[in-house]
Amino acid sequence: MIWWLKAKGAPAVAAVTLGAYLMAIVVRQEAIPVPAVIGPSGQLLVTQILGVLPVVLLLHGIDRGDTIAEEVALRHKSRRDLALCCAFALLTLLLAAIVHLLWDRPEALSLGRNCIGLLGAALVVRAALGPGIAAICVAALPLACAAAGRRPGGSAQPWAWPIHEPTSALGATEATVLFAIGCALALWRNRPLLNPLARTT
Repeated sequence: MIWWLKAKGAPAVAAVTLGAYLMAIVVRQEAIPVPAVIGPSGQLLVTQILGVLPVVLLLHGIDRGDTIAEEVALRHKSRRDLALCCAFALLTLLLAAIVHLLWDRPEALSLGRNCIGLLGAALVVRAALGPGIAAICVAALPLACAAAGRRPGGSAQPWAWPIHEPTSALGATEATVLFAIGCALALWRNRPLLNPLARTT
């Protein structure tokens, strides 16, 4: 199991996730300007996009290696990959709670929500188009929400959950639903639905 976790890059994912939360403690409300496609021009908090790094790394680890050999060598490979995703989700929630309680950083809550939601979105796109396209889509999602997800008053659209307030119940619900759907698809699909030539588990 230890070798399997190393092969999947779990130590690196854990280290990058911890680094993201340490950065959330430091940067707080630091933001990058994003030109608006629809509505007023807005900004994207650094903590709202930090979740992309560990999610893309986890996605790469899950799909690294010889898929056919792993399917033969391991029983229930999809279940093990799902367990890894769930462990990542629990780690992000635990770190978010610790950072928020000890350092009063609500931005850590949005980082935890976005890590879970982005992983769910990655698993959904991976099931449809493959892991390479999923990584690109996940990296672009927060930027797309910041560019086109604001109302005229500046508040976030209901669908733009990555840029919702840290305590937004709607944003947390949407991220959780995405994660649940992504996990279900990770168990169900062995090949991308719309791109059967792509390699996945």
